[in-house]
Amino acid sequence: MRRQHGFTLLEMLIAFSLVSLLFLALFAAFNTIGRSWDAADTRINKTEDMRLISDFLRRQLGQAMVVRIKGEKEESIYAFAGTSSSLRYAAPLQPLQHQGGVFLIELNIVSSGRGKSLEMLYAPYRPELTWDEAFKDAEPVLVFDGLKEAAFEYFGVDELEKVDEDPEWFSDWEDKLFYPHMLKLTLADGERAWPDMLIDLPQVSDYGK
Repeated sequence: MRRQHGFTLLEMLIAFSLVSLLFLALFAAFNTIGRSWDAADTRINKTEDMRLISDFLRRQLGQAMVVRIKGEKEESIYAFAGTSSSLRYAAPLQPLQHQGGVFLIELNIVSSGRGKSLEMLYAPYRPELTWDEAFKDAEPVLVFDGLKEAAFEYFGVDELEKVDEDPEWFSDWEDKLFYPHMLKLTLADGERAWPDMLIDLPQVSDYGK
């Protein structure tokens, strides 16, 4: 009768060690693949968020209207004013368009724990109110956060005496008797700069003074 030889203890230990190394390698590979999928999914979601926010802002800003409100000195002024970090204008409000009507809207670039944020204030348009009176009870609505850079710019001629001169870019547009020709919104997050949003604006002459 032939004797059957089994595995020695040393051979078993070597086999278990090889199997353990194989499982460790497979686990590391699956873990790397999982992180890659998560990172790709995050980038896709962020890109989609950027597209949706850009589309919303482009549509919203593109509906700016020439209307008048009460100024701080009781005079009637045009409802458009802006700095590099804030913009005020009048337009229908996209999410509330089914209700009709015109709203006074303020977009503010503010510092936050994650960099910079874009916030919105809005209130129904009432020509007898100033900006501050209209927004007295308005609560800021977060549009987007986690921005690295954000700024508004305005393209036009800033004085009536310069109407025949070439327009320029300005970092603010306050207390003007007319609207700029164009508005630019520059945004960038921690990974990339978004394409600049260039918005044509209505002109006072289009509505009549």
